[in-house]
Amino acid sequence: MLHIPDAHDIKDYIVTWSIDTPMTRLDAELTRIREILREQLQGMSVTEIAAALGKNKHSVGRYLDVLRASGQVEMRTFGMAKVFTLAKRLPVASMLSIAEEPILVLDEERRVNEANDAALALLALPRDRVIGQRLEYLPAPDPLMHDLVRHLDRAAAGQVTTSEIHLEGEDERWYWCRAIPMVFEEGEHGTVLVLGDITEQRLSAEALAASEALFRGLAENVQDGVLIYRGEALVFANSRATELLGNNLAGCDLAGLVAEPDRERAAALIAAHIAEPLNPREFRCWVRQGGTERYLYARLSAVEHEGEITRYLVLTDLTGCQKAEEALQKQAVFVQHFIDEFPHPFYALDSAGVFVECNDVFAAMVGRGRTEVLGATVDEVIPEEDRAAFVATDAEILEHPGERVYCTTLPAAGGGRSRVLVRKSSLRVGADGVPLLVGVIIDHSALVSGS
Repeated sequence: MLHIPDAHDIKDYIVTWSIDTPMTRLDAELTRIREILREQLQGMSVTEIAAALGKNKHSVGRYLDVLRASGQVEMRTFGMAKVFTLAKRLPVASMLSIAEEPILVLDEERRVNEANDAALALLALPRDRVIGQRLEYLPAPDPLMHDLVRHLDRAAAGQVTTSEIHLEGEDERWYWCRAIPMVFEEGEHGTVLVLGDITEQRLSAEALAASEALFRGLAENVQDGVLIYRGEALVFANSRATELLGNNLAGCDLAGLVAEPDRERAAALIAAHIAEPLNPREFRCWVRQGGTERYLYARLSAVEHEGEITRYLVLTDLTGCQKAEEALQKQAVFVQHFIDEFPHPFYALDSAGVFVECNDVFAAMVGRGRTEVLGATVDEVIPEEDRAAFVATDAEILEHPGERVYCTTLPAAGGGRSRVLVRKSSLRVGADGVPLLVGVIIDHSALVSGS
């Protein structure tokens, strides 16, 4: 039997008391008390036990102290009364056989008194090669187990400050070890060593840490802002996110950073995402932060794992693109206004002879509306008898960019025909440099009059 000691050191207590009390007499008295309590399962007070033994309460109290210190009896208090019962204990071997973790029971000399099947399997030794052997001399066949035994011996001697044992090598292993001081039934001291193989947990933890480090490295080096929420709590924001939205993001009302008139729409989309996080959403808006305005493209998404929702907000700064687009739109408005106000017929053709632009004066010259001209071909807009004069030099200009000027006769806007000056040039548009032909038709009479 074994027992974790209380404040009393039972061995020293027995030795001191045995000066006045012969050991055989003490053993007999302790045995009689155990037999009496075995018959009284509900328990007995010191007075009742003393009466049953025919002893005084003082002597019985000292006997009970010995039995309590060795874990053989238990005491319960009911008001002022103390009731003693026989301790309910299992044999060490029975308890060890229940445990799945490897367990070794050592005496004061660190010899192995007991070992369960899990410990024997770990050491790869039969029971007769383990029981009675000093721990440090156990002949484990695996060199890795030699290192483990050495660590265990140091743990039993109280020479380690950590409960974790790391065995390096090709088959790297980690074990959790707990050394529990014990007092046996006869008062001898010993140690119980409990082991647990935590290799898989450590490898999983290291893999997770490596994965998190990789994620953080990627998240901190992308140009997008990344925010991660679990429930309502912000658990991660990369440096780009704080640059875009500010440092105080925990508990921040993101919709409050959105500039009018986009704020109400953004707030509605964020609320809808929180209500149904697995439905991805996106929007674009102007955000004001620290006196700076940025145009952001926001993507909201989420994943569910074991009932827990993790939400992601990814922000792309489109400020430069948006400002360029707005500038381009303003330029397009200006160009369109210029084209519309230009007094002479103006048009633009692509390489296939399709009208991509014209003003109202040109549309009136060919007797159509502007929308009818755009997207139509030269063959569909220009009469056959005027077609050769209209497309003169077109192929040459598209093949060899430059400017061409010639005179010809074409229909006039008010009816009839006019002598006109045609001025053509080419330009390239877009990233691919698509060629366009631009033409201006000037009435010869306007040149003569000086208009």
